[in-house]
Amino acid sequence: MSPVLGTAHGAASAPTAAPLDDDGLRAASAWLGAELDAEEAEDRTEARTNGWDDPKPIVWELRPVAPFDPDALLPNVLRDWIMDEAERMPCPPDFVAAAAIVTLGSLVGARCAIKPKARDSWLVVPNLWGGIVGDPSAKKSPAWGAALRPLDKLIAAAIEAHGSQDAEYKQAAMIHEARQDSIKYRLKRATRTGNGQPADIAAELAQVEEPQEPTLRRYKCNDSTVEKLGEILRDNPAGVLVLRDELVGLIANWEREGREGDRAFFLEAWNGNQSFDVDRIGRGHVIIENLCLSIFGGIQPDKLVGYLEQATNALADDGMLQRFQLLVYPDHRTWEYRDREPDCGARDATYGVFEKLAAMDPVALGATPKDDQTKFPYFRLSTEAQELFIEWATDLHRNRIEAEESPIIRQHLAKYDKLFPALALVLHLVDCVHGNTGGPVSLAAAIRAAAWCEYLEGHARRCYGLLADAGLRAAQTLAGRIRRGALPDGFTARTVRLKGWKHLTEDGAIQTALDCLTEESWIRAKREPLVALAGGGRPTVRYEINPIIRPGG
Repeated sequence: MSPVLGTAHGAASAPTAAPLDDDGLRAASAWLGAELDAEEAEDRTEARTNGWDDPKPIVWELRPVAPFDPDALLPNVLRDWIMDEAERMPCPPDFVAAAAIVTLGSLVGARCAIKPKARDSWLVVPNLWGGIVGDPSAKKSPAWGAALRPLDKLIAAAIEAHGSQDAEYKQAAMIHEARQDSIKYRLKRATRTGNGQPADIAAELAQVEEPQEPTLRRYKCNDSTVEKLGEILRDNPAGVLVLRDELVGLIANWEREGREGDRAFFLEAWNGNQSFDVDRIGRGHVIIENLCLSIFGGIQPDKLVGYLEQATNALADDGMLQRFQLLVYPDHRTWEYRDREPDCGARDATYGVFEKLAAMDPVALGATPKDDQTKFPYFRLSTEAQELFIEWATDLHRNRIEAEESPIIRQHLAKYDKLFPALALVLHLVDCVHGNTGGPVSLAAAIRAAAWCEYLEGHARRCYGLLADAGLRAAQTLAGRIRRGALPDGFTARTVRLKGWKHLTEDGAIQTALDCLTEESWIRAKREPLVALAGGGRPTVRYEINPIIRPGG
C-alpha cells in the first residue's frame, strides 16, 4: 500500500494543505495500519520499537478558483464565440476570455478614457495587462491565438490599406520632387542672368507642400526593443498590444544590465496617459506623445514561482507583477476529442465588434470631447453604475485590503482601482458598437466589471499561493520519490540535489522538504562525525527513511 500524497496537480476543490476528504481519510487510514498484512504489521511494530512514529500524509493542492461564468462575465455578443472556441479546442474558456478582453482593451487604448468619479478629474485609460498560467501542454498559445484572430484580420486590412496609401505617397513624392527641381532651376537661372525675381521664386519654392508619408496602423508587437517600441508608439499614440509566449522572459529582459530604463518605460506604459521621451545614440530624440501599452502572454507555473521568489526579495516595491491583473490560472480541462463546425454566426458578430471598435468615434458614442484639462475624450458612469462603483470601492478598501495579511496580495488588490473602471468601459463600448447605442457607462457593464474583479481575485490568490506553497510542493515531490524507492536509506541533501528533480533543484527548497518530511515522520536526521582532520570539519547529515514506508508499496 502507498501513502496519500494529495490529488493531482490540477485539482482545486480544496485549499492548500486542507484536511483530506472522506475518501482520502479512508485511503490514509488503510495505509497507516487499518488493513495491514502480516509483513507490514511486523515492520510497523519494529519501527515503533525503534522510535518511529507513523508517517503523516503530505498533501498539496492548488488553491481554489471559481469556475468561469460566461453569463456573469461576458457581453452577449462575445459569449457564444468565446465558449465555442474553448469547447472545440478544448481548453478552459478563461484562456480565451482573458486574451479577448485584453485585446479589446488594446483596441480602445488611449483613444478614450473614463472618469470613475462623478466630479473628480481622475482619469483611467482602459489598457490592460494579463496572461495565462499553465503547463506547456495546457493549450495556452492556441487559446490566445483563437482570441486574437479578429485582431489578425484588422492587421491584414491595415497592411493592405497602407500598401495603397504608400503607392499614392510615392507617386506624390515624385511629383513633389520634380516640382521642386523645376522651381530650383528657375531660381538658379534668375540668380545667374538677373531676369525675374529670385525672392518671389524662392517664396514659391517654400510654398510647395511636401506629401506626408503614410503611417502603418500597428495593433500588436511580438518582440521589440524599447527603442523600436518607442518609435511605434510615437506613430500610434493610442497604444499597441505586446504579445509574448513567455511573459517571464519579457520581464527578465527588464532586469539585464544596461536595460534599467526598460523597466521604467513599461511601468509608465501601464498608466497609458503620459508622454515619454527616449534619447538614444543612433536614434536621436524620440518624443512619444502618449505611452500606452497592453500586454498579454503565457507563464509556466514553475517560472512564475521563480519570479515571485525574486519579486518578494527585491522587486515588489514597484508592483510590476501586480499590474498583470487579468492573470488567469484555471483548473485543468480534461482533453476530449471534438470535431464540429465553428459557430459562424457568433464568430462573425464578434469580428464585427472588433472592426467597429477599431474604427469607433468615442464622441459619437457619448464621450465628452477632450479639452485643455483632459487629453482624451472620456466617459462617465451612469447614476446606477456610479452607485455600484462607490459600494464596490468602499468594500475593496475598507474590508478586503485592510483585512488582507499578505503584502503582495494587498498590493495586487490596490491596483483594482484601475481594473474596475477599465473593464467597465471596455465592456460598455462592446455593447455600444454592437447595439449602435451610446451614453454613460451602463449598470450592466459595471456589474460585469465587478464580477470580473471577484473572479480575478481568486486567480491572483492561486498564483501568489504558488510561492507560499513551494515548500509543501517540494516536500510532496520528495515524499513521492522516497515512496518509489528512488533514494537509499541514509541519503543526504546532496544526493537529492544531484538528482535534479522538479521542485528540488535549489538548496533552500531541498532543505525545506527535508525539514517537512522530518516533522511528518517520513525521515529522520542522523549526524555522522567526520574523521578528525586538521582544522576540524562539519558532520555529514544523513537521513534515515521510516521503515513503515515500503518502497514501491
